[in-house]
Amino acid sequence: MRAVIALLAIILTGCAGSDPAQYQYYRFDSALDTKESPRIGAPRVYVDEVNIVGVADQQALVQYTSAHTVHIANYHYWAEHPKLILTKETLKHLEGKGLSPVLSAHASDFNTGDFRLLIEVSDLAGHYQQGAILKGAWHLYQITDNGTKLIRVKHFDYQSALSQDGFSALISAHQANWQLLMAQLHTDIGSSDIISPAD
Repeated sequence: MRAVIALLAIILTGCAGSDPAQYQYYRFDSALDTKESPRIGAPRVYVDEVNIVGVADQQALVQYTSAHTVHIANYHYWAEHPKLILTKETLKHLEGKGLSPVLSAHASDFNTGDFRLLIEVSDLAGHYQQGAILKGAWHLYQITDNGTKLIRVKHFDYQSALSQDGFSALISAHQANWQLLMAQLHTDIGSSDIISPAD
């Protein structure tokens, strides 16, 4: 009986001495937001939820550790699914640039002349040599009397070096990449006057 009690005491002591796993959750820095006043008569842009394809379509952070291996973090996660974070960032950016964005899922109908934006991300990961990588394409559609017309497709490929080692630096680099994409999107759409308010 004493042996059983001693064995139980050793097991309980061993369990009490180990630290529980420390889960970390990350989001983008909201202090970096910039806001412009919405333009009067700004066209409506319906934004589809960002589509992430492949291994990055999960809440755990992903790193490419060599040319053919992927590491999926055990204790480091996005605060919510990355497609939701990226969709919210896109809506904030477009609104901050004077457009009138609406999440497509909340639209009751699409009006002629409105636009629809789809962003598809094929890579969203840390990389053993390139830092944070972001690859994919965005598609811009216009609603016409005859249906939806694809008016522009643009591929993107960004890499941002990490300012230091660690997952916080990786998230900052991911945010820098997304801001580069948003700037490209705004420039490409705005410079060609594809989306401009009615005069």
